[in-house]
Amino acid sequence: MVISEENSRETLPVAVDVMGADHGPEAVIDGAICAFNELGIRTVLVGDQEVIKKRLRAKQQSESDYIIRHTDQFVGMDESPSLVIRGKNKASVRVAFELLKEGRASAVVSAGNTGAMMAAGVFVSGTLPGIVRPAIATLIPRVGRDQPTVFLDSGANVDTHAFQLVQFALMGSFYAHMAFGVDAPRVALLSNGTEASKGTDMLRAAAQMLGQMNNLNFVGYVEGRDIPRAVADVIVCDGFVGNIVLKTMEGSIELVLDSIRHYVEGCLRGKLGMWLAKPVLRSVFNHKLNPAAYGGAPLLGLKDAAIVCHGSSNSRAIRNGIRVADKMVRESLLPKMSESLGALDLDVAGEYENGLWNRMGQRLEKNTKLSREELKNSVESVEQTEATDNE
Repeated sequence: MVISEENSRETLPVAVDVMGADHGPEAVIDGAICAFNELGIRTVLVGDQEVIKKRLRAKQQSESDYIIRHTDQFVGMDESPSLVIRGKNKASVRVAFELLKEGRASAVVSAGNTGAMMAAGVFVSGTLPGIVRPAIATLIPRVGRDQPTVFLDSGANVDTHAFQLVQFALMGSFYAHMAFGVDAPRVALLSNGTEASKGTDMLRAAAQMLGQMNNLNFVGYVEGRDIPRAVADVIVCDGFVGNIVLKTMEGSIELVLDSIRHYVEGCLRGKLGMWLAKPVLRSVFNHKLNPAAYGGAPLLGLKDAAIVCHGSSNSRAIRNGIRVADKMVRESLLPKMSESLGALDLDVAGEYENGLWNRMGQRLEKNTKLSREELKNSVESVEQTEATDNE
């Protein structure tokens, strides 16, 4: 199946990498089954065909409802992301992106090695005009509102330059506007204080650039406690800080739930209160606090739609990740973002390694694909994040 006038990208199946997740391929395949049965979204299941067929039979599914692309290679969580470029060029996540390039799929969803996904996406699909590195945009629930905060980068890039934070801010602003209908999204940088003098040299340089932009609603710095407080619609940081923030939030939720459980088990009054509040608590958790409700995080900056799911995702999370990917394609979010980025013509001075950049569009020969050296740096940056996660 290839793209033609009669067969637009919106009608193509979503490529799902079934290999490399923490709990094996079963949960991923189950998520694809739910996406088809509940949402009518077709998928290409990329991975070991014997494992895939066995699971489909166990779930009493017709193989004709799914497309299977066989490969027995994948990049494990404890392996180097660079293997997807050299050493394992038939890795499932790379094959999934190649299906996009060939016009056989509309988007990619993966719960495997995040670094390998980013490397494969940059290497095969390329990046949007002016974007040097993609960023993971995670949705964070907010106090008193159903509208989430767009938080990026949450783990794709450990080391960033100031102008890359500016690019993240632009992408996050476009995404908040196009995906959630937020007019003039408030964009902030995550720092250790709200005063202009706070933050690192990199943050202050990024803040200076963002403050010069007339087409961006930059509101300055926010602190970590402000992330769920609805003081900004988009919050930007590097992937090192972002990943730590997310893991801290996960641990904090575990602590709260464990504390409630401990109190309930040791007190009759607590048991009665829990019995009365259980329906409400379950609703709050399932609709607002449970990461599975959001499905996954888009890898913004790639030319194609790609959704990063948590390695420990259950079938519901995978199903919702597929839903988000399908929505991005059907609403043409990436073409619109590409058009918006390409229309920018800003004159903001700033140093980038050994060269001077004076145009936010970064209209260089390398803006569709990174050079080998830049790609190597991107992979090494993500490897540091993966190593931190494994610790």
